[in-house]
Amino acid sequence: MTMRITGLASGLDTESIITELTKVESKKVDKIKSDQKKHDMKMDKWKELNKKVVDFYNKTLSNLRFDSSYTKKTTSVSNENAVTVSTSSSAMNSNQTLSVNKLANSAYLTGSKISSSVGDLKATTSIRDIAGFDYTPNVHKEAELDEDGNVVVPEITDTDVKENIRIRFGKAPAEGEADNREYVDIRLTGTETIADIISKIKEIKSESGHSLNANLDVTQGRIYVTSSDSGEDESFDIDFMHSDMRYVKALGLDYENNNDSTHVAGSDAEITLNGVEYKSNNNTFDINGLTITAKQVANDISLSTKDDTSGIYNMVKDFLKEYNDLIGEMYTLYNADSAKEYDILTKEQKDEMTEEEIEDWNKKIEDGLLSKDQTIFRVMSEMKKIMMNSYDFGEIEINKETGKEVKVMTSMWSFRITTPGYFEADEAERAKWHIYGDEDDDKYSGEDDKLKLKIEKDPELVRNFFKNISQEMYSKLGDLMKSTDFSSAYTLYEDKQMKKQVDNYKTQLKEAQNKLGEMEDKYYDKFAQMEKAMTKLNEQTSSLSGMLGTG
Repeated sequence: MTMRITGLASGLDTESIITELTKVESKKVDKIKSDQKKHDMKMDKWKELNKKVVDFYNKTLSNLRFDSSYTKKTTSVSNENAVTVSTSSSAMNSNQTLSVNKLANSAYLTGSKISSSVGDLKATTSIRDIAGFDYTPNVHKEAELDEDGNVVVPEITDTDVKENIRIRFGKAPAEGEADNREYVDIRLTGTETIADIISKIKEIKSESGHSLNANLDVTQGRIYVTSSDSGEDESFDIDFMHSDMRYVKALGLDYENNNDSTHVAGSDAEITLNGVEYKSNNNTFDINGLTITAKQVANDISLSTKDDTSGIYNMVKDFLKEYNDLIGEMYTLYNADSAKEYDILTKEQKDEMTEEEIEDWNKKIEDGLLSKDQTIFRVMSEMKKIMMNSYDFGEIEINKETGKEVKVMTSMWSFRITTPGYFEADEAERAKWHIYGDEDDDKYSGEDDKLKLKIEKDPELVRNFFKNISQEMYSKLGDLMKSTDFSSAYTLYEDKQMKKQVDNYKTQLKEAQNKLGEMEDKYYDKFAQMEKAMTKLNEQTSSLSGMLGTG
């Protein structure tokens, strides 16, 4: 920033004068900055609204287009403490009998109490201090001689140690059968602490993905080991024939010969459904469209599967709520007072206003950014028109006066879904739909619920109507959001055009700022020349006065 010292000779407030002389150009700069900021805010406003429309399009409307969305089932359970049941649309309506015979468990090893020979047991206690002997691991490594012929004890690494503790995974073989289960060897050097050993156990992973969890409880003085997953196929055993038993015993893991140590094999869950037994390693069973999760052993549990009318009802209700929220927001944005007369406040303007006045001013700008936006008007109009549609699904009723059959067109009113009358609500609320008898609707909850009755008596009619409504609205919104020269795909507004305008504003602002700077420089230059001339005149006057005084 250039620093100028002016008015020394003339005594004029040059800076204020130049500010006044360039006020017009300065206001042009402020105006461009304001328009640029409001344009950015408008883009953000559109992005927010567009995201809501796209979510409505991709999720709600997309799902309601298909028959499968209306095929909902529910299963009641006589003993919910014992089992929970999730029902898919493919499940058959039926009454079934279930028993939970056994729950799945993880394999578990509780080690015997161990102690240290050098004080309290800690995670940092060495295996040598537990074992009470100088442990030499089983290795195949020849000793070497140095240059003087002295024996050098070879350094022992993990790769040198041979099969210290072998863990086998899977269901144990029957007595007399060979144990061909996969295994993992924990290789140790004899210098590890208990914490090191626990870490090595937890790092185990077999080729097929079996793994273990382990922990040391220093208070109890025991090591605990469990399989990562439940089920008999996730069982594990220590292979005592191929393990260093001094190590196993020192860690309290010799459960075959030590009554203070216990080992429980993993077990599968088992249920009986309609006389047929099923097994699972994780207490969950997927059977003929039902996902059954066993929680406790129990007999004679009744399962009753039927159509879930409440599920369809809630789906329609959710659709209407999302539609109402979206159309309501569009109405609010469209009918807001215009913000054209409100520019972004400059610092000088803010200094002259209260915080409340500034907040009110900014809110007027924010609320009016999309006022009377024709894109919003077009989208609202199309959505409202589709919601007013009627369809011929072949429904017939008898005319009470003539006794003849007449064709009935199905519309929202067929299910007593309606919008408020002209004198009942304001314009935004008159575009929203309400279900007669909806318990959550303050205005219409006391009416008879014809939608619920229709779902129970004629679910196909309900499905066909809302499927058609959603298909048409999905198609129309898809057309409105197609990519063009001015907008990207899945975009209602002309985002490409608005992005170009961002660059235009940058160019305009740069040009206006340059013009203002040139004008300021021009005036400062002229005033500087004036100051220079006045200084010279003052010097001449002083000199003349001096000469006259001397004479």
